[in-house]
Amino acid sequence: MKTLILNIDFSPLSIVSANRGLVLSLNNPAIKVLEYYNEVVKSESDSFELPCVLLYEKYVRPPVRKTISKKYVLVRDKMICQYCGLHLDNKTASVDHVIPISKFKNKSDSNSWDNLVACCKKCNTKKGGRTPEEALMTLMAKPKSPRGFMTVVKGPDIWRKYVSTMQDTELAD
Repeated sequence: MKTLILNIDFSPLSIVSANRGLVLSLNNPAIKVLEYYNEVVKSESDSFELPCVLLYEKYVRPPVRKTISKKYVLVRDKMICQYCGLHLDNKTASVDHVIPISKFKNKSDSNSWDNLVACCKKCNTKKGGRTPEEALMTLMAKPKSPRGFMTVVKGPDIWRKYVSTMQDTELAD
C-alpha cells in the first residue's frame, strides 16, 4: 500500500509506503490527512488508520528535475503540440529539437529542456532539420526547465480525484 503526498496546490510531491505516510501524518503538524484506507495498524495500546492521501499545508518547493526524456518533455508540455496545439496521444506524440541537432557540435548539447518540445509527428516532419523561423512555424510557449513535477499514472482509485493524469499503467516520478 502506498500513500500519495500532495503539495498545498494539490500537485503530487511524492509517493511513500503507507507506513511512512502514517509516521508523517503523526509527526508532522504541517501535514493533513485527506483520505484513509480501510486498513488499521495496531500497536499494544493504540490503533491507527493508514493514510491514503496526505496534503502539505504549506508550500514545499520541489527540486529541479535534471533527467530529460521524451516522457518528461511530453508531461511538461501537457501532451500538446507546441506548434499547432493538437492534443497528442501515444500514436501522434513526438519530441522536436527547436534548434536542430545538426546546428550543435555534439548531439548531447542539443538535448536540453530549453531545446526540446512536445510536437505532433506532422509538425515535426514539416519542420524537419530547420529552426521554427526557417520553417515559418511559431512555438506556443518558450520551452524551459520544469521544477520537480511528478507524474502519477497508476494508484488506488481514490487518488483519481486528486490526480487527473492517472491511467492504468505504472507510477513514475
